[in-house]
Amino acid sequence: MKNQNPWSEIINLLESAESKLAKARLKAYGVHGLTGPQISILLLLDKNGAMKICNIADHLGMIHSNASNICSRLEKAELIVRNRSKDDQRVVHIQLTEKAQSKMADIKTSVDNFHKIIAENVSQKDFEDINTGLSKLNKVLAML
Repeated sequence: MKNQNPWSEIINLLESAESKLAKARLKAYGVHGLTGPQISILLLLDKNGAMKICNIADHLGMIHSNASNICSRLEKAELIVRNRSKDDQRVVHIQLTEKAQSKMADIKTSVDNFHKIIAENVSQKDFEDINTGLSKLNKVLAML
């Protein structure tokens, strides 16, 4: 008997897609020894400069504690540093280290190559359908 709740099917599809995306990103970015979320944070900091963890999390749609944990791992790898504001010691800004800055060109190339592989395997119509569906889903979930 088919499941009567269409949301169960959508959630199962999302979980499956999320898992497959994580595996594909790990394969594409494995050469750097970084996860997809770590790469996302490094790219965001490269683009925007120093940011607070709450802003990083909000921009990437992460839970603040997850973003903080990922930043802790990046800090241990000496790819980011945490700097306290001189005006308000409670405010901590995250920024790339020189080590990370020297790796960013290679990281961006890996990301671009990953996106090219996807683009080569998805038709324009399929891309538009996926984009439309995910945009609608995001609007629905934003209301919750």
